[in-house]
Amino acid sequence: MEEKLNAAKRPLLALPYLLTLMLLVLGLFVTDTHAQAKEKKEKTEKKKKDDTKTTKKKDKNDEAKGNKVAKAEKKKDKDDDKTTKKKKVEKADKMEAKADKKRQKAEEVAVTKPEKAERKREKAEKKEEKAEKIEAKEKKQDRVTQVNRSTQKQIAGDDKNTGKDDKGRTIYEGPRGGRYYINANGNKTYVSPDKN
Repeated sequence: MEEKLNAAKRPLLALPYLLTLMLLVLGLFVTDTHAQAKEKKEKTEKKKKDDTKTTKKKDKNDEAKGNKVAKAEKKKDKDDDKTTKKKKVEKADKMEAKADKKRQKAEEVAVTKPEKAERKREKAEKKEEKAEKIEAKEKKQDRVTQVNRSTQKQIAGDDKNTGKDDKGRTIYEGPRGGRYYINANGNKTYVSPDKN
């Protein structure tokens, strides 16, 4: 029995050893995780420092580039000023040339004004002559389109004379109300009522 008791006590005797061993392992684990956390913090701090250093370098580089860009812009502005001055001079020259052309045209117009007035008079005279010729032709046509008065009276007889149309022809009204004129051949030519 004693052996049974001893066998039962053996695991209990090993228990403190096991507990101490577990505590040691746990302590190592805790210290190890604590050390790892510390290393992570140090790494992040190093990264931040490195980032700030690189940003400072970039800022310096940007400033240097900015200075170069500013210098280039100033140079470009100077060049633009030169070209604008050239353009202004060219524009002024063009304006002077236009003004000279206008002066020349004005001088030519001053000389040609009497000539133009003569031409206008000639055109007006020609128009008047044409109008006179047209009127003469119309009068001839009127004479040809109607027979003389005595013949008209013989053909019309007792028909009523109602007036003249746009062409100057004498319009008669027949016994049944029809309107007509006597043409150059001596025949009656009836006119529709809307042509009066």
